[in-house]
Formats: sequence, structure tokens, C-alpha cells
Amino acid sequence: MKILVDDSVDVEGIEKIPLYIDWKGRKIRVSDIDRPSYFALNKKSVISLPTYDEINRIVSRYIPVTVLLPSRSFSFLKDELNFLSSLSEGITLIEERMDSVALSLFLNSGKPLSEDKKFAQRATTYLLFSDLSFLRKNDVISEKKESVILTKMINVVKLGFGRTIVKSMWSLKSAVSMIMTDIKGTPSMIAFRYSGKKKIVDSIVKEFSEKFNSNISTGWMNPVLASLYGHDTLTITVILEDNNGQNN
Repeated sequence: MKILVDDSVDVEGIEKIPLYIDWKGRKIRVSDIDRPSYFALNKKSVISLPTYDEINRIVSRYIPVTVLLPSRSFSFLKDELNFLSSLSEGITLIEERMDSVALSLFLNSGKPLSEDKKFAQRATTYLLFSDLSFLRKNDVISEKKESVILTKMINVVKLGFGRTIVKSMWSLKSAVSMIMTDIKGTPSMIAFRYSGKKKIVDSIVKEFSEKFNSNISTGWMNPVLASLYGHDTLTITVILEDNNGQNN
């Protein structure tokens, strides 16, 4: 069985349906972007999806194939894959109940695909420094929840097992404290992905390192996620130990 993911998922050795970043009138393959220089120069990019014909060419080469999409994928891409699967046998589409960062960690862990739901139940991603209006525009936050969101100084968006919760705090210190308090259980890994604010991120990573005896991972955010969540956003992905106390 061949597995495909989209370009928002950072994983080695698995074929991807490549996406583009629209930047100053040019379409740039996400996989070709040098991330540090990209984030230094580019603040207002948008995601550009491949055409139906391109998706068809990529997917049809690998039938039978299973396509894994994160819970907040791109509706056009999902719609096209659903349409393709209705025309051709051998295409299985799974929309996971975890975001791109958690899905990347799951696939990189080497766990069998049958454990995806169990892993998703242990994974939570928090967004810091994101713009709520930008998240609504990109359908990360549903418009129907707009009336119950009270924006203060710092917004914390919690993505977990297909659910989205927004909490607004008066300060960064209280937002970080809220995330730490919200973590119920023992984290086996905490992964930080950022597209800016490196000095602030370093201080937040230090706080988590002092509180939790966990495997800490830091790195640049995937450019697709930066275009989906907004630049300067920090994601904090927490993977809890399973019931047997095993790590990832």
C-alpha cells in the first residue's frame, strides 16, 4: 500500500501531493522553499493548490493508495480527492483528527497506521500569536463561533482530536501558564514550530523545559502552516504518554 500526504506534513520517505505558495505573482513549490530566508522575506503569502489534472496524475500513479490529510486540510484538495476516489477504485482518503504537526510526528514515529486514532487522542496543538480574523478566513476557526470569542491581548487556539477551542488571555505569561495547566497527563514530546518571534519562543521553550521532563523538539514552521495559521504564529504540539507509559 502506498501512502500519500500533502505538503503541509513534514515527513521523510512518504510521497506528497505538492502544494504551492503564491508569492509576488509567482507559484513556488513548498518543498523548494528555504525556510529561514522565506520567513525573513515573505509576510503575506497564500496557499495555492495544484490543479485537478495534477492531483489526478500524482494519485493515479500509486493506486492502490491511501491519502492521509490533517484535520484542517484544504477543502478544495479534499473535495478533489473525494471526487477521484468516486471514479477510481483503490483510492482511500483518511482525514485524520489531528493537525499537520501531530500527523508529521505520528508518521515519523514509525507507528503502524492502525494506531492513528489512538495517537490523535494523545495529541493536542496550541496556537500562540495567531490572528483570529485570519484563522476565520482560512476556516481554522468556524464563523459560527465568532460571537462567543472575546479577544483580549493573547489568543490561545487549542486544536485536539478534531475540535477547536479559543481562549483569550490578558498576557503572554497567563497564556503560557494556561497551556501548562491545561496539559493533563505526562507529555512524552512537546514540539515547537515557529515562523518568527525567535527570542520569545526561546523563553517559552525554556519554561516548558523546566516544568516538563519531556523530549523537546523545536524548528521552523512548515510554510503551508504559516500561510494557513498566519506568520509569527507559534504552534506547541503536546503528545501525551499512552496508558502503558510508553513514548512516541
